[in-house]
Amino acid sequence: LKLQFLYLIVVDHNMSKADALKKANQLEGSLKGKPFLAGDVPGPEDAKAFNELLGEDNMAIARWAKHIASFTGAQRKAFTAAAAPPAKAGKPAGEAKPAAKGVAVPQGDKKGQLISIQKEMQKQWDEKKIFEVDPPKPGEEDTGKFLVTFPYPYMNGRLHLGHVFSLLKAEFAVSYNRLQGKRALFPFGFHCTGMPIQAAANKLKREYEVYGSPCPKFPCGRPTRHEIDGKVVLFWAAPTATNHQEVTGYVLETATTEKGPWVKVKEVGAELTDLDGKKKVITEVELEQGKGYFFRAVAKLADGSTCPPSNASEEVKAAKPEKKEEGKKGKKKGPAKIAAKSGDALHQWDIMRGMGMEEAEITRFVDPMQWLDYFPPQGKEDLKLLGVHIDFRRSFITTSVNPFYDAFIRWQFNKLRAGERLAFGKRPTIYSELDKQACMDHDRSEGEGVGHAEYTAIKIKVVEPLPEALQGVTDKPIYLLCGTLRPETMVGQTNCWILPEGNYGVFSRGEEVVVCSDRAARNMSFQDIFPQWGSVEKLKSVTGKELMGAALSAPRAPYKVIHLLPLTTIKMDKMTGIVTSVPADSPDDYAAFMDLKNPSKRDFYGVKAEWVEPFDLVPLIDVMIDGAKQNKSAEYICKKLKVTSQKDVDKLKEAHDICYKVGFYEGVMATGDFKGMTVQDAKVAAKKAMCAAGEAFTYHEPEKLIKSRSGDECVVALIDQWYLKYGDDAWRKEVLAHVENTLDCYTNACKKAFTDVLDWLKEWACSRSFGLGTQIPWDQQFVIESLSDSTIYMAYYALAKFFHGEDNLKGEKGAPCGFKAEELTDEVFDYIFLAKDMPAKLGASIKPDVLTEIRREFEFWYPMDLRVSGKDLVQNHLTMSLYNHAAIWEGRPEMWPRSFYTNGWVLVDGEKMSKSKGNFLTLETAIETFSADGCRLACAYAGDSMEDANFEVQTASKAILKLHNIIEYAERFEADSKNWRSGEASLFVDKWFKNEINALLTEANVHYSRMRFKEALCRAWFDFNAAKDTYYDVLAAVGQPPHAELIRYWIETLAIIMSIVTPHSCEKLWAIMGKEGSVLDSRYPTAEVDELIQQQGKYLLDKFKSDLIEKATKASKKKPTKANVYVAVKYPAWKLEVISMLKGAIGPDGKLPPAVMKLFDKKVLPADSVLISKGAQVGKFAGMVKGQFDAEGMKAFDLELPFKEMPLLKENENYLKSKVAPLGIKEVNFFTADDADLPEPETAENAAPGKPSVAFK
Repeated sequence: LKLQFLYLIVVDHNMSKADALKKANQLEGSLKGKPFLAGDVPGPEDAKAFNELLGEDNMAIARWAKHIASFTGAQRKAFTAAAAPPAKAGKPAGEAKPAAKGVAVPQGDKKGQLISIQKEMQKQWDEKKIFEVDPPKPGEEDTGKFLVTFPYPYMNGRLHLGHVFSLLKAEFAVSYNRLQGKRALFPFGFHCTGMPIQAAANKLKREYEVYGSPCPKFPCGRPTRHEIDGKVVLFWAAPTATNHQEVTGYVLETATTEKGPWVKVKEVGAELTDLDGKKKVITEVELEQGKGYFFRAVAKLADGSTCPPSNASEEVKAAKPEKKEEGKKGKKKGPAKIAAKSGDALHQWDIMRGMGMEEAEITRFVDPMQWLDYFPPQGKEDLKLLGVHIDFRRSFITTSVNPFYDAFIRWQFNKLRAGERLAFGKRPTIYSELDKQACMDHDRSEGEGVGHAEYTAIKIKVVEPLPEALQGVTDKPIYLLCGTLRPETMVGQTNCWILPEGNYGVFSRGEEVVVCSDRAARNMSFQDIFPQWGSVEKLKSVTGKELMGAALSAPRAPYKVIHLLPLTTIKMDKMTGIVTSVPADSPDDYAAFMDLKNPSKRDFYGVKAEWVEPFDLVPLIDVMIDGAKQNKSAEYICKKLKVTSQKDVDKLKEAHDICYKVGFYEGVMATGDFKGMTVQDAKVAAKKAMCAAGEAFTYHEPEKLIKSRSGDECVVALIDQWYLKYGDDAWRKEVLAHVENTLDCYTNACKKAFTDVLDWLKEWACSRSFGLGTQIPWDQQFVIESLSDSTIYMAYYALAKFFHGEDNLKGEKGAPCGFKAEELTDEVFDYIFLAKDMPAKLGASIKPDVLTEIRREFEFWYPMDLRVSGKDLVQNHLTMSLYNHAAIWEGRPEMWPRSFYTNGWVLVDGEKMSKSKGNFLTLETAIETFSADGCRLACAYAGDSMEDANFEVQTASKAILKLHNIIEYAERFEADSKNWRSGEASLFVDKWFKNEINALLTEANVHYSRMRFKEALCRAWFDFNAAKDTYYDVLAAVGQPPHAELIRYWIETLAIIMSIVTPHSCEKLWAIMGKEGSVLDSRYPTAEVDELIQQQGKYLLDKFKSDLIEKATKASKKKPTKANVYVAVKYPAWKLEVISMLKGAIGPDGKLPPAVMKLFDKKVLPADSVLISKGAQVGKFAGMVKGQFDAEGMKAFDLELPFKEMPLLKENENYLKSKVAPLGIKEVNFFTADDADLPEPETAENAAPGKPSVAFK
């Protein structure tokens, strides 16, 4: 179908106009009755139906097909010649180049013209300093202000589409508010504080040290197992850098352990094979069944040298023999899709090369300061290319290299300390051992937003006889460490669990020895649990299987001795790898324990009967379930749900949820020292008692994997640190009240996200031992971390133009106002920000009149009206910003942020941006590919909610064509409009067109004001263009040219309302139309919307037209040539009776009862009812009215239209005829339904106001 549309447009120029129209309508008819393009302009339902069939990007093709079908053959040929690029061999003229994998680049000429316009407009804006915004001068009118900010991006690379998508929300908002007449300011800074830059510089330095400089020799990728046709192959990536030497081949080595010793297996060639779109070296390996192997590869180079060996593969085993069913042939298998990642780390050097840097240039980036000099200026230039409304006089970078910002942050922290918002001491904190300091959200490469959990480690003593693996290890007592969240349940232990295949360590802990996973021991060592902080003494490694069956003495357990049993579901990356077992309360424990009561399952694991059989479930917690008291809830629920084994995963999850909910929140202890106490109280009491008795201790670990930017897995450490007391009850309540009562979050989801974070966000470590940033003023061994120096900097923007100005990001050129940074005392900032008195003593550079001007600047712009951000910052930065505003401007909520807007992440054509997928777009690349306006329009259309948005390449590409065409259309306007109508716009379609312009700009205004930019774009762009298409379509049918002033009004209005999204093109339109000044300084138009004309337009151009085409299509099988249309001025008596009965049946809830149609049953109707003689027509009409009532409410009962149908239809008779002419209808006649001597009186009787009936002959 799509190809047929294309054929109609670009190939068959000889097709007659009638045949073309017929063909277009036949194509519509092939949609099998789905509503579609009821003529020429798609409505929402049309779009939905067509999208389902062909996809959204074909909508323009369909619209053009219908439009071009109205051309003569010569006109189609001329159009194709003008619009299509030169034909390629084997392809029809005008066919677009097929999209390649990744991002398709649009046609060059039109894009080139847009980029030329883009450069021209940006030059004008720069010359006029149009984005530099200041408060009104004394005596100048104050028209209001709008301050929007965006979280300054981190400057360890180029800005990309993810940044662009979010910051454009701020850009659209500032542009919209400027059109409202406000002084609208969008300042923009660049973030350099913290570990990302430092870690990247350190990583690069290490790479040079290990692999060489300036061009390293990197190892190839780690070998990864894959199966093709039942054979095991290994594949790996070639080295990304080889010091300019060609790779001649590889040596594949193997070992039985991950650490070697390594033995050569084979030589492998250097050829690369395409594997799921990526070039890899691939080779088959022969493996013995049941045996495990590790592999690594070494690249050989042309000069005789080699690259370092790759990382070792994961354990590789032979393919399982394929089982063939008797009598069936084996089916040959092709290569399966690769699901697993190879795990190759991306080198920092590779990242820098990917940014287009030369090898010699990269060497300078081992110095973190080079990053500060390189990336912020590039970010600024990229933003200028996008055409954003940024006042770059107010731009700056963070860290102590900027002495002005450094002074501001010192003032902020002095205020926080004075307000007792800070404290010092040992606190459990996510910690990087490699960096030797706390690792908070923005210091991480993985695990942002992940916190730490508190557990109780139960010490379970190993008693005689010791397992063989523990004999002779020590003469000190040995304890297994079992992590738990439920210490109160220890009185119900029947056994302990261990993972048979798990690797465990035996560790010395002063006067005792403990057994747990290596990961847990490492984590605990940073919490003062082992004698030496950050270090453990490992006496021996053991497996779980070696310890199985060990006799144990468990504290508080009812049995003197219990045993260590196997559990295969234990996760070694969670808690200690050894788990307590309370089968009366835990469904998972119950299922596993009962499995081992079965001799056959017991024998499979080598479990002896005496380890299991003597132990019964211990009545533990009294709960009410199903109306009865239960004290072994796990047993009861598992039997109720028919859990038969540990394999009933879904049932066990359901059982767990039930038992935990009723047990923890409603349960009462049925045994032990805390019998009769609620479970929630017993949990606290039991932990306290066990820790006091030396039977347990508290420890913490990360809730999930966290990696620092330096690459190590983080732990939880108890360290001395400065921390902000987020979560303090009084402070939290102030912020919560602001969120609930004042802060505009635009969506309920966003507001809920803030209230949720305020429930859990607590003390926050704000100090670091090293990294880029500002030192804590009173304790300069510490640096303030990156999230803590970024909470009120929005206030700094107000004065940044005085300290920085143009091209002075670090302030190294000195302040334009003449102030010296060292003389910016706390008292100076108090005067500026807190309305305190002028300081009695000022530095020599601080002039009182200038200081007063700076204060006036701040007081004009603050508070911040809007902050735009990705949703991921709700959990840290945005909530912390609220906390800090409440602390610094204590008791002055009028200075706190007024609104926060958050959005989801952006996908590219439905996929996450990824360099490996070829769809990663830097800002620079996006603009080069789609132009600034094309990129901006696609971002606006991508979506607005907290759900992930979708940047569609086709949308951006089509925007280029459409913007180009509109500019050309405006350029032809003066010449073409000489032959157009002028004076009174007398036709109905003229009035409708102007009214539709007014309605769309009004609707768009509402959406713009609430940050619903996709909806605004639909009104201001797609529907706006569709309105003009409809206008032209009607005029062509009625034989009239456009009205010049209406088209002028359309172009000028479009230029204004779309300047928010596509400012470069709209500025060009503004100039073409001869308007003075910049379109960016115009005012958003306001206009009256005539609802009557709207109703008439919907009736004529949508409802009736669609109905006529649909009926004509259904009748086309009989090949009619005439249509008689019957228009009813009023309802006949029997229909009035139906409406009256339905209206009277409406219930108190405002709805019709479900059985309302029984009112029209002949059996219940009065004998003299006018409805009796109408038979089935009654039910049909009543059902139709009921359906309308369900959809439209009381409007369904209107007895007549607010306008006269017949004159409207007659005026546009030729237009309506043109819509059915392709179906063979040559004559359309209009009749009033209550006239005498009608050709089809039975058809006329079916007419109703607003619903003409049609007969075909």
